[in-house]
Amino acid sequence: KVIIRSHGVHPRILARLRRHGFEIIDATCPRVRRAQRYVHKLTKEGYHVVIVGEKDHPEVKGLMGYAGKNAEIYSEQMKIKKRKIGVVPQTTLDLGHFNSAIAHLMERVIEMKIYNTICMATVLRINEAVRIVNKADAMLIVGGKNSANTARLYQLCKEHKPSYHIESAEEITVDWFKDAKSIGVTAGASTPKEQVDEVIKFLKKKFPR
Repeated sequence: KVIIRSHGVHPRILARLRRHGFEIIDATCPRVRRAQRYVHKLTKEGYHVVIVGEKDHPEVKGLMGYAGKNAEIYSEQMKIKKRKIGVVPQTTLDLGHFNSAIAHLMERVIEMKIYNTICMATVLRINEAVRIVNKADAMLIVGGKNSANTARLYQLCKEHKPSYHIESAEEITVDWFKDAKSIGVTAGASTPKEQVDEVIKFLKKKFPR
């Protein structure tokens, strides 16, 4: 029995698992699955697919597989040889980064078809983090160290206030907040609620008001 994680996988991996008779439990996020369908559709329609996202992210690796050799990952330095491209973003991509990529690509192609597959929950989470960081003296960002969207939240917060990326309450050092009157907490999209609740419970115990 094999469980496919929310990021999805390269279709070649799925084919190999089926060929070997594994029972597959596909937990691919519906939004990621939709992005996979769009990439496949664009390829069938003859577009050169450009994926806007982090090249080492598992979701992006999977998306590339649905376009075969007819795709590349966006970078500002890329040399676009095709005049007809289709663009799909990583679902957890920052919306501002996606808009910048689109503006850059539009100057270099004749025809471009865009599918915006960014998860709006991610956008709302970023907006909420900005709201919290503007009110807090320090921030805790809860989530896996390998989570791309959690890392993005951490980078965003630390530009404004002292911020700490943790996976659990056990990692918290009380001295981090010796000069803080208020502590903000946010979390990555895939962080379990119980994990966040544990952090908040710890803070309330250590810093009673």
